[in-house]
Amino acid sequence: MRHLIVSFVLIGLPPLGEEALPAAPLDVEVGRQAVELRKPLVVRMEGARLILFVRDLSGLDIADHGARDALEWAVPTGSVSAYLTGADGRQLKLEHTGYSYYRGVRGLLLTHSNGAVDKTPELYRQLELDAKFALKGVRLVWLDRGARQVWDINPGL
Repeated sequence: MRHLIVSFVLIGLPPLGEEALPAAPLDVEVGRQAVELRKPLVVRMEGARLILFVRDLSGLDIADHGARDALEWAVPTGSVSAYLTGADGRQLKLEHTGYSYYRGVRGLLLTHSNGAVDKTPELYRQLELDAKFALKGVRLVWLDRGARQVWDINPGL
């Protein structure tokens, strides 16, 4: 454990652990595609969000990559949807409703859209993305409002 803390302090890498592991970005294609999850996603209450941080804007035909609203212009709200499916077949739909910015990286914010969530925690084992635009170098982050944890759900390391 000590070597992980030292590596974080010395070189700025986050410690590797069960949660929020760094992962290689994935490319989102036009249309519907499955994303392999490392572990099931938990929804404990309303407000769960999925953020697609887009690191590579080269495929979006954006003239000024430095403009803060460049992603908003190139990928309008409603351009991406996500579908989570549980073991019992229950489906949770997340729709692109806004944008998120973190340390200079732009992201698409997908929020829950189809009614209330049960009060009991739900496990979702499958994730599908449906996009109208191809997005390169996307990093997915899961925010469960009922938890203090942030889950990085990209496949692989």
